[in-house]
Amino acid sequence: MNRLDIAQARQAFVDVNEYDVDLGGAQVARSGELPRKVAALLSTGPGYCVCYGTNNVLARHGFDIRENREIAYGLLESLFHSAMALIDLRRYSVVPHAMSLGTMDVDGFNLNQNFSHDGSVQSRAFMTSKCIHFDAATPFIANIYGPNENIGGGHPLICDVRQYCRDHNVQPRDLVDNIPNNYNIVLKENVYSVLKSDYSFALDVDIDNDIVGIMLLNEINFGIAHGATQPYKLVADAPSKRPIRHIEYQFSEEPHYEDWFAFYGLPMKLASDYAGENLSLDYYQPAAEPFDRLVPVNKAPSPAMRAAAHAK
Repeated sequence: MNRLDIAQARQAFVDVNEYDVDLGGAQVARSGELPRKVAALLSTGPGYCVCYGTNNVLARHGFDIRENREIAYGLLESLFHSAMALIDLRRYSVVPHAMSLGTMDVDGFNLNQNFSHDGSVQSRAFMTSKCIHFDAATPFIANIYGPNENIGGGHPLICDVRQYCRDHNVQPRDLVDNIPNNYNIVLKENVYSVLKSDYSFALDVDIDNDIVGIMLLNEINFGIAHGATQPYKLVADAPSKRPIRHIEYQFSEEPHYEDWFAFYGLPMKLASDYAGENLSLDYYQPAAEPFDRLVPVNKAPSPAMRAAAHAK
């Protein structure tokens, strides 16, 4: 039985072009209705929001989404920072250590080589996780996608673990496990398939021609996980990129991360270079069929989503 609430999902889609924002630097979205709306969606709403339409904001100011992508990134970063300033972080932190926001740019399709996002973590090669997971030790995150180059699929996915726990009277912390050679946290095999099939949806959003910010209440205790459908090259022999700017909270000291893992009864293991591990949405077994629960963002609903809505 599909538990997806399509109406709730749509309420979390935010067209930033409908709001009074400018492109004047770090303060572009520090006040007004937009950051308040995002903060409410993250803290008292469904625990996620999808901010799109930066292409239209830039176009209104005479900018191009590809040539001036940093302007769009700056707009969405500022919006996330502004929303965070309106939320009492202590309510969503599970260990009592101070945190600060950090930013990292990654390629969500190719191997990230010799990468260290802040210089304090040992450099390593890694692939981004597409399986349904939580990022470790950060109560909120923002992933800013686009514009893609020669990419099909790779639709961002949101999984409402919180609703599953309400329906089955379990705690989110009981449903998670370490990903080998990785610092993210995956859903356990015994619940993975039902959470994927009944409590997840992917976003059919134009990341070729827009830059989209997906913001999440990421702390495991509060139960909003994420992932992505499998990306692929549209043209096999041409270069491909799936750029992501990732924003997360970070502890200043390594033992604080150990405290976070210990809170969930998980070991903290050192991750080395990527060694071919399966990190796809079909994490535990081969895909039986393509994931088709795509919720259109500013598009008409897909046949699969119309059928899901009718079933409810």
